[in-house]
Amino acid sequence: MKLLFCLDCGDMFSLRIGKLRTCDCGRVSGQYIDRETAEVNGKGVSVAIGNGSLSGAIVEMYRAKKHQDTGSTGFDRGYFRDHCKVGFCWVRPHEGEGNPHTVIKKEDPNDVC
Repeated sequence: MKLLFCLDCGDMFSLRIGKLRTCDCGRVSGQYIDRETAEVNGKGVSVAIGNGSLSGAIVEMYRAKKHQDTGSTGFDRGYFRDHCKVGFCWVRPHEGEGNPHTVIKKEDPNDVC
């Protein structure tokens, strides 16, 4: 999963195929152009979360919550912090070797804001 983070407004958002999304202040924008490749405006920071890592943390959270709801002990805040982690999350450059499936959309000089 790719997210974009804006250093100005602090907004973090996910990308969608064919739907340009922006942060709250409008500085950072991007979209998936297909199921693998994202196109961003080159501002802010790309954040990647391993899909398997996120899915595993969600499964563990629901499992622990089920036990907690039945009165089992030991499923406190510390348990969730220690066992429901997203293990693979990293920041990387918008393009190049560190992020081969992202391209920076070059500004069109004919675009008028």
